[in-house]
Amino acid sequence: MTGERSNEAWVADLQAEGPRREAAVRDLLVWLERRLFFYLRERSDLRDLSEDELAQMAADFAQESVLIILEKLDQFKGHSKFTTWATKIAVHQALGELRRARWRDVSLEALTAEGQLDPTFLLSDPLTPEEASLRRAVVDTVMDVMNTELSERQRRALMARLVQEVPIEVLAEQMNTNPNALYKLLHDARKRLKVRLQERGISPEEVLATFG
Repeated sequence: MTGERSNEAWVADLQAEGPRREAAVRDLLVWLERRLFFYLRERSDLRDLSEDELAQMAADFAQESVLIILEKLDQFKGHSKFTTWATKIAVHQALGELRRARWRDVSLEALTAEGQLDPTFLLSDPLTPEEASLRRAVVDTVMDVMNTELSERQRRALMARLVQEVPIEVLAEQMNTNPNALYKLLHDARKRLKVRLQERGISPEEVLATFG
């Protein structure tokens, strides 16, 4: 059982062969499914799901997480309980899957349609009228440069990644490319955006201060 294993026993059992390893994997799955179920049940964005649906989701995430944990066994240093370390990996994996799932059914065209950007800080931050006007001017200039000075592919990539925060692997799939090529596209787009903004008298520091 999970509560009866020491850190050393967990690692040894998962690295073993045959029934000993199978039992450890089974116990780890049970542990992670339970922890992930409780985690998912507390998420406000999943409250419309039934307990059966959450349990199935937890089981799927646990299966994927065990494979990752087995690959990372040599990275466990024993600074915490093994189950704590494994649970952190599982929750991180679940977060990634939920985040990717959030964007898979959203079209790239809808996400990157040309138009105005209205950051929440323009509405929520306690700004004076002068500060709000200055920030709005910077935002409008950034959007104008993105819409007119970048290639369509650069603009869509920047809008989706930096503004909408679409995960890189999901965006690469939607743009029919691979993550490495997308990183290069984003790098070139940022570089071009920086040059064009400087030509208009806006420094990177001003942009960071506005969006920070």
